[in-house]
Amino acid sequence: MVLESYQIVVLLAIGMLVGISMSFMAQTGQSFVIPVVTLMTGNVLLGVAINALNDLITAACVSTSYVRKKQFAIEKKMLGYVAIMLGTSFCGVLLVMTTSFSNNLGWLLPVLFITFAIFIIKQGFPTAATIKGTIAKIGMMLARARGDGQSRARLKQEIQKLESMHGKDDGSTIQEIIPRSSTAFYCITIAFAIIIGLFAGLTGANSGIIITLLLIIVMGYPVKKGVGTALLISIVICSFTFTCYQLLGVAIKGHVFIDLEISLFIAIGSMISGFITSSYIQKLSAKKMGRAIAIVMIVLGSLALAFYFIK
Repeated sequence: MVLESYQIVVLLAIGMLVGISMSFMAQTGQSFVIPVVTLMTGNVLLGVAINALNDLITAACVSTSYVRKKQFAIEKKMLGYVAIMLGTSFCGVLLVMTTSFSNNLGWLLPVLFITFAIFIIKQGFPTAATIKGTIAKIGMMLARARGDGQSRARLKQEIQKLESMHGKDDGSTIQEIIPRSSTAFYCITIAFAIIIGLFAGLTGANSGIIITLLLIIVMGYPVKKGVGTALLISIVICSFTFTCYQLLGVAIKGHVFIDLEISLFIAIGSMISGFITSSYIQKLSAKKMGRAIAIVMIVLGSLALAFYFIK
């Protein structure tokens, strides 16, 4: 299709929003790209495939700033989780291609973004210490209900120790929250991997925010390392998902799902804003970055809701 001047401006603007979103929290531009491309072309599957391609390009661009600063950490165990993500991503793409899939829950993710952002503004971005403190406080409540004074005393000492550590972490170390060898850890991480892959396949998203939350809240990564690692994993997921859309598109629908002109202008906007924003983020402290993430989540979540209700 031949794009009008105003359409090019819109695509560049949408791409810039994606670059900002990806830089702060490795989050997909699915809430912006799919509605706009669908409005322009009338083809939701094309919008999903273009979103997967743009997330791939943007993640590759933004991740360079994190890699240069060594803000990432790939563990060997992650390979197994990534394999699960790719398998469920394929299932998601197959489901989209063979059923009358529609994104009726497109409002849910932006609402969760805004809710989580409000929590961050009030409580600060979750860290290993704050999460352990919350778990300990819940344990104290349960111990009080059972009348277990010994457990209460132990948990109280643990909370005091964690509170004394507050603000001392330099944001560079990975602190174990759930023991890596425990059954709970494996169950939670596998559940996350399934959700990440399925969401990627169904929407063409990199699932970066879910990966980031897995790394930070479950695996104890600091904020910047969590985002940087999530971006690298996103590159693999988006490459696989986009390839699946093309191969299954030919096998099931009889054609590929790609529009080079639309993809080009979105990618230009994403790369420009992504490179500038990700370079700026490296200068922020972990605390300031957490607050910035909250503000970005509220703004982009509100915009995503607006796009969702555009018919």
